[in-house]
Amino acid sequence: MVTRIRALLLSTAVLAGCVLSPPPDERLHSTLWVQTSAEYAVLTRQVYGLAADRLESGLTDPDWNAVPGAPAGWVLPPAIIVDVDDTVLDNSGHSARMILAREGFTTENWRAWVRESSAPAVPGAVDYLRSAVDLGITVFYVTNRHHDLEDDTRRNLVAVGCPVATEVDVVLTRLEDPEWGRDKTSRRDFIAQRYRVLQIVGDDLADFIHLPKNVDDKQRSALAAQQDDRWGQSWFMIPNPMYGSWEQALMPEGVSLFSRPMEEKFEHLEPK
Repeated sequence: MVTRIRALLLSTAVLAGCVLSPPPDERLHSTLWVQTSAEYAVLTRQVYGLAADRLESGLTDPDWNAVPGAPAGWVLPPAIIVDVDDTVLDNSGHSARMILAREGFTTENWRAWVRESSAPAVPGAVDYLRSAVDLGITVFYVTNRHHDLEDDTRRNLVAVGCPVATEVDVVLTRLEDPEWGRDKTSRRDFIAQRYRVLQIVGDDLADFIHLPKNVDDKQRSALAAQQDDRWGQSWFMIPNPMYGSWEQALMPEGVSLFSRPMEEKFEHLEPK
């Protein structure tokens, strides 16, 4: 009966020439929070401020290293590793464009956004990076942007005031080396062989550790808990409610929730 009533209402609206409202976009609330809330800016500045305060501790402790398994000691020069997207550069504008255009994420609209090199900095990021450079620390940007977008990425980083060294390649992109895939572990290890990494900053668990294929949400939480002694010391997480590997972990075979009906999320809610 309910289904028949809904069908009748829909057909009546169409016959009457009514314009139906577009379906709700699940990205709207999170994107608005990033773009408009005081809380988001406070959180990111707070994280970056804490990270900046911990830099000197890392410099003066010869056993301090943010990359698990990396050698300790004074032999190597100091460095930090930061993710780019929604860690240093704020891409909420891209999300807003997709919402307004009633579009999903596509490689084409993402590449067009990156090529504009117009993303603003995440609050607190530039001050933190400059503090590191002032201490003689090299900043490495490890991003999963494709290698052919590296020049656009560098241009954007420089435009917002991020320090980008020129004497060494510090922007390590995906497939810049054939072995550098989406998993960032190989690039973290590459840096750790040449520098003593004091800190890692990112917005996704995969910015810090290797995530097994098809890992679920409970397994991700367990992996994060195994590194409790690093969070807030040498690892710093920037909040990102818009997207990430966390949403893929909720679906079979790691399919993004953006391509699924919103109703499929309901089963993951815990009304406690």
